[in-house]
Amino acid sequence: MRETENGRDGQQRQHPYLVGAAGREKIKQLMSLGKPRQAILEFSSDNGLEIPAAQTIYRLLDSLDHTRWSIHNSVLEATVLAAQAQIQNSNMTMEERARLLNNIKPYLTIRNLQHLPLMLIAKNPTLITPDIRDMIRSDPDLYNSCAIKIKQELWRHDEMLFRQSMLPLILDYINNEQLADMSREISGNRARESARDHRNNSAFNEIALAVDGDIRLYMLTLGIIREELVKTNSPSLGVLRMDLVSAMYNNNAIDIIRDDICSPVARLLDLSVVKQAMDETRVQEIQGYFDGIDSDVVPFSEISLIFSSPYTRHLFARYILCTLEEIAPNAEVSTRYDDLSLPGAIITIGLSAFATIKDDLQKFPSLDRRISREFYQTMIEFIRASQRRDQSVGVHDQHQSGNGRSRLHRAGSFSVSAAALASVSEESGLCPTAGDIAILSELELARQVLYAYLLKRVASLDLGMLNVWLPELGRMVPVFLGISGEISSDADAGSDSLSAPSVALNLRVFAFEVDAFVQSLVTHVIETKGMATVILNSLPSDIDFDSDSNGEQSCINKIQTPLVQFLNQVARIRHCAHEQVIRFLAHCTAVVAAEFSLGSGPGTGSALANKESVICFIHAYTEYAAAHFVVDPPYINSLKHHYRELSQASFEQAFKYRVCQTNCPNASQFLK
Repeated sequence: MRETENGRDGQQRQHPYLVGAAGREKIKQLMSLGKPRQAILEFSSDNGLEIPAAQTIYRLLDSLDHTRWSIHNSVLEATVLAAQAQIQNSNMTMEERARLLNNIKPYLTIRNLQHLPLMLIAKNPTLITPDIRDMIRSDPDLYNSCAIKIKQELWRHDEMLFRQSMLPLILDYINNEQLADMSREISGNRARESARDHRNNSAFNEIALAVDGDIRLYMLTLGIIREELVKTNSPSLGVLRMDLVSAMYNNNAIDIIRDDICSPVARLLDLSVVKQAMDETRVQEIQGYFDGIDSDVVPFSEISLIFSSPYTRHLFARYILCTLEEIAPNAEVSTRYDDLSLPGAIITIGLSAFATIKDDLQKFPSLDRRISREFYQTMIEFIRASQRRDQSVGVHDQHQSGNGRSRLHRAGSFSVSAAALASVSEESGLCPTAGDIAILSELELARQVLYAYLLKRVASLDLGMLNVWLPELGRMVPVFLGISGEISSDADAGSDSLSAPSVALNLRVFAFEVDAFVQSLVTHVIETKGMATVILNSLPSDIDFDSDSNGEQSCINKIQTPLVQFLNQVARIRHCAHEQVIRFLAHCTAVVAAEFSLGSGPGTGSALANKESVICFIHAYTEYAAAHFVVDPPYINSLKHHYRELSQASFEQAFKYRVCQTNCPNASQFLK
């Protein structure tokens, strides 16, 4: 074997390896040419270590306490760096690169030098030969050291290797709690931030980087996403499908944009999701996409996967609500009912993604007629009552509405009593009928619109409308999640906590949306100025928290405040609701602490009617939650984080009711 380089005169020079059997043979050959002395002199000149001033340099380095080993090691390191620079900056032709790679490929097996051939390969991945491919594939450490361009070249020749690499990335994405938390925000400031920022997560960036505009790898990735949806029914996969399209547009991956028949509609949706704004023009553009598809090649699975993104679902639910709000004042003569059809169909198609992909359905599900004939009419009646109520008390939505049209800020004062704010809605006499409850129990589309409506009522300080709907929702949650029976203890959670009951695979999207509503509900309570005070003032003042047992007869179960009852019902079956209860209590603690820091005592001038009672409530509710609410072991660290934040929010004035390990035997398991 020989190494080749260009000499100073531009001629190629052959350098023999001087080690091993090949080296010995070369030396014998040089000595047998008839002029041994001349051969020795030439060989010594080319390969000897007689460097001028070497001894002087050695003495200098000796005086500085450098060992011969460190000197030689430094020389080798410098030589390797020089070789690295030579490879990086080389202007060799493709043929010369291939020849050099063939010479240095043995160093792929030497850990300290393998980066040199890998650098050369990374500059031209097509240089990889079958033997190099086998060498890299058989060595996991070497494979992991490869640049993404090298891996892509390997993947193009080995689909199984690509699947083995991509599947863990997709599973990490599915299980990423930060991404799940972002997608659970239905509306409000956090929803806008999440829609804008969730693609910055490293879990997504790794997937996008692996595809990197390669049409074959992109299509293989979509196949894996569909397979995992059938296995997990995770809403995160719909988000991933949308985000991949966006990444391809950002990278100007023309081949993918052209060949992915769903990319136009995904792009339209993505632009609306990022801005958290949907209007009639965008709906018409989406309708135009469907009108332009050949009925013989409709990609049912891919479209349903794109529409299954929670961001899409929440956006269209808010759009439907805003349209109903515009219809309500003149509902009898309105011509806008047809505008509700496509948004409702899109939500329904997205909710059917699991069945569509699993069973390879070749048609979209139809919209249940009860939605337009009955449920929308019910919502219009409630919207009318809400509009009259808002005008009556001078309170308006504090958040920007979902379709981009801004609304007035709250004009009234949150010091209005809880009873007064509640009674305005409750005196309307409206309440859901048995038919409404049946529709809501069966149809997620109806629940989506109701979730959006109730979140808007929070932003308008409408505690009364929450009091009307939350008890009904709390009772129906176990029904549409298919949960019955007792909840068992789970020792694997690392405590005496209760294990969350399992939800059937085909119902997991509904469970996710319950989590999303509870999280968004608490977020809106936190973000809406004065709402927590209104809720705390609605608590009964005659409950004796000192005698509380934290058992089933706990005073918490005696509290009739619908929001508290609703959280209790859901947190007994959903881990996310447990977290949100603690998050809500941490905010309530901050509200009380703020009043103490302002120096307002228990007398007049306090927005809270009874701070001492609220302090006792927070302590008792924390202990009750720790003892009775379910825990999902994979997410126990997130739960502990919320408990610690609650503990840190507690203040010294709470004394024996301060949330801490000393005062809270039940909650202490989450404060460690």
